[in-house]
Amino acid sequence: MSTMVRIAEMSCEAFEPFIDAYIDEEFGDRERADMEAHLATCEDCRKMVEEQIAFRAELRRHLEVTPAPETLRKKVMSGLEDLEREQVQREQKAKIVRISWVVGPLAAMLAMAIVVPNLDLTVAPAASSSGPVIDHTVDWHQSNFPLEVTTADAEEARIWFEDKVDFSVRLPQFADDRVNLLGGRMAHIEDRRAALLLYEVDGARLSVILFDGDGVKVPREKLRRIHDRDIVWLNQRGYGVAVVQDSGVTYAMTSDLSEKRFLHLVADTLER
Repeated sequence: MSTMVRIAEMSCEAFEPFIDAYIDEEFGDRERADMEAHLATCEDCRKMVEEQIAFRAELRRHLEVTPAPETLRKKVMSGLEDLEREQVQREQKAKIVRISWVVGPLAAMLAMAIVVPNLDLTVAPAASSSGPVIDHTVDWHQSNFPLEVTTADAEEARIWFEDKVDFSVRLPQFADDRVNLLGGRMAHIEDRRAALLLYEVDGARLSVILFDGDGVKVPREKLRRIHDRDIVWLNQRGYGVAVVQDSGVTYAMTSDLSEKRFLHLVADTLER
């Protein structure tokens, strides 16, 4: 969908061809947010979507479903299980080969034999470059997508995300009363479901994205030590980005606040 024109900027005539894809949930979070922003302001397009949903529901109600023979179902399920086993085996072999090329034969043997638990910061340093995680974090911060939950109550926001992600959502705690929670929405970092929280600080935006941090790569040279904790700090496309991990959950914070002010807020969360 990378070549698609931003739907929020389309006319109604150009918008109509995407209605079926919207109903079938074929869009990513960004495109879907654009489409919902258009629907929020266009009664005609919203009515077409509602009519299409009603038509499909009525059609399904009148269709007679003929179940497949049990022998066919078993054969299909058996084939799928065989394919899944083969895929797992291929991925395991490919992972071993990648480890061998990157860190050498000895490290590859250790990687197969040792499992390292997640303790506090477990962000894995990369050799160079900012990596897609940092790029995606800045992309979400720059995007002006509508909030799906609007609240200044941290507990209310936590409960809203509770059944939408597969990790424990614990919002950062800021002692500074000038940090105001505005709300949040669902997001994606690479292929990981993420919780995006938006704050206002001294008139500036501060976004915090939470996601499962297993295997996240960051630039080694950007690691800093604050309050006996490792964090990643870098400037990306004019924004400050701080990445810290706690109990297997990665917190990626982005803002255009000054470096001193930003790091003070990050340090504040590490103390609490």
